[in-house]
Amino acid sequence: MSSTLEARIEPARTATRRIAEFVANAGVDPGSREQAARVLVDTLAVTLAGGVEPPVRMLEASLTANTQPRSVGSFWTRNSYRSDDAALLIGMASHILDYDDVSMLAVVHPSAPMVSAIVASASDDLSGADVLDAVAVGTEVMIRLGQVMGFRHYALGFHATSTLGTIGAAAACARMARLDVETTANAISIAASYASGLRKNFGSMVKSFHVGMAAANGMRSVRLAAAGIVGSPEPIEADGFLLAFSGAETNNWPDDVVLGEPFAINDPGFEQKRYPCCYMLHRIIEASLALRREHGVTLDKVRSVRVDMALGATKPLIHPFPKSGLNALFSAPYAVCAALGDGRVDLQSFTDENVMRQSVQDRLRDVTVVESEEQAAGAKDIGSAPVTVTATLADGTQVSKTIVDNPGSRNDPLTDADLSAKWLDCLRRVRPEIDEAHGATLLREGLAIEHAQFAPWVAALRKAMVSA
Repeated sequence: MSSTLEARIEPARTATRRIAEFVANAGVDPGSREQAARVLVDTLAVTLAGGVEPPVRMLEASLTANTQPRSVGSFWTRNSYRSDDAALLIGMASHILDYDDVSMLAVVHPSAPMVSAIVASASDDLSGADVLDAVAVGTEVMIRLGQVMGFRHYALGFHATSTLGTIGAAAACARMARLDVETTANAISIAASYASGLRKNFGSMVKSFHVGMAAANGMRSVRLAAAGIVGSPEPIEADGFLLAFSGAETNNWPDDVVLGEPFAINDPGFEQKRYPCCYMLHRIIEASLALRREHGVTLDKVRSVRVDMALGATKPLIHPFPKSGLNALFSAPYAVCAALGDGRVDLQSFTDENVMRQSVQDRLRDVTVVESEEQAAGAKDIGSAPVTVTATLADGTQVSKTIVDNPGSRNDPLTDADLSAKWLDCLRRVRPEIDEAHGATLLREGLAIEHAQFAPWVAALRKAMVSA
């Protein structure tokens, strides 16, 4: 091997080791633990709500119930399953509504794969603090790896939540299992080969199934590594994951991407969703609702609507003319029509029946979405570029609204009241009769889980959800 080639690849050989050492040894600061608790309850809320969706019911019906002592109980039936099957089920439920949080640092849903794997694999004696540390560590690995790869990974057609989430889930489970550095590195290596998921499946049942795959495969990677299965010592670099999944010209891990300094879960934090749909629709919805609220613009009063977005911002919005609720999660025209027509966008907005209303279907072609370089001027990435919605009224008058900050982001966060309302709404999707006080108690206990054992709280959630 030439000295020139050695010099080129030698720095990259530290990447996998760097990740493994971080997972095994990193301390988690109090602020990151606090945010991890919010992430945990937000993710479990949307998971519970998602579990009643038909695709998740189909998946559960396909699984074989297990009565062994280490089996994991369902949140929706009285059945129990092997832990990897449980991770598959919980993972799909966590993402089916597209209501789980996002991180625009890596264009991923960071928490769903982690929380699903953690809930399915957590031992009965695990402390809440250990769980929160696993959430923080797993999401950190996922997001920083995504930063290293850049938007190229997503643009190539990969579902980054699935691919990166597999490695992140392995990191979270390795942390919970207290694996040493070498065994953790092997788990990362196995997870890198498990990673998969195509963006082409957006708007179908398979997109949410990807999250179940990531959670289950991350778990399996840790189990296999703990059993002694050994992988390449450099699966991330050296013509490995980075090159295969992003076509990166370099396999090096840049010095300016540092794990845990700070933890992304705390700084800048994750974007927790107000609306149950693709995050690239949220500013469109906010702008449309503002036009209705501030100018009285309703769907029956407009001749046409134009949405201006940054270059690349429409990549996930692949269903302009949706024919199902799942399609509509990725439809800019539907988001505009629902907001202007109904004056709200919530879980009911994305039922098949509401999407297929003739009054909505007839207006979808009146909404035009345009990408432009000008729209992204001054923004650091597409996630921070503003969105402008312009309505042309029947008399030709035009009114516009521009939204800069992402709803649910640091500059427009989900408040405690928002989180409480979202939590109760999601629980009542499973058990409509659950009273507000009981829901509030479960939420309060979840937010304080750092100071309690994890298993009893999860058991209380199951008891509240599953009919006696």
